[in-house]
Amino acid sequence: MRYEPADRLWFAALSRLIPRHRWAQVFPISPATLLAWHRKLVAKKWDYSQYRRPGRPPTAAAVKP
Repeated sequence: MRYEPADRLWFAALSRLIPRHRWAQVFPISPATLLAWHRKLVAKKWDYSQYRRPGRPPTAAAVKP
């Protein structure tokens, strides 16, 4: 079964309330899956690749002849 983002949100919220050693008894997913979802979410949030521009920055107008 594939979980939607809303389902993942509920699992994440519940994981804060339940001790980690009981996760396997409570959740239908493994603790590793829950942590992997979190890592992907954080990686997506801090991805600045769209803001990088390749090459040399433009020369300032005051420096151009």
